[in-house]
Amino acid sequence: MAAAKHNIIVARGEDFSFTLSASLASVPVNLNDTELKAEIRRAGGKPLVASFDAISNDSNDSNNVVVGISKTETLKLDGNTTYEWDLFRTASGTRSRLIYGKVFVEDSITSITT
Repeated sequence: MAAAKHNIIVARGEDFSFTLSASLASVPVNLNDTELKAEIRRAGGKPLVASFDAISNDSNDSNNVVVGISKTETLKLDGNTTYEWDLFRTASGTRSRLIYGKVFVEDSITSITT
């Protein structure tokens, strides 16, 4: 399965989340009982900058997951900077990248430090 490209815009100091639905040839992919891991880096192979820590299955639908990053993690990002991110799924011993893209970080006007 080829990974989908999806760029996101995150405001520094805010909680951010979105719902991801996975399908293969228009057939929903069951995301229950899978390991999901998503990280933000300046580029591939660079040190970890922040990670998505709020990845959970939507109890109403097994092919939806809520992917999120906390305000604590977004504060680790430099404002007005572009990063890269991706999300991997591991199920039944198979690892695949589901989604990837750029992370555009907008600096906040209000002073937010914690």
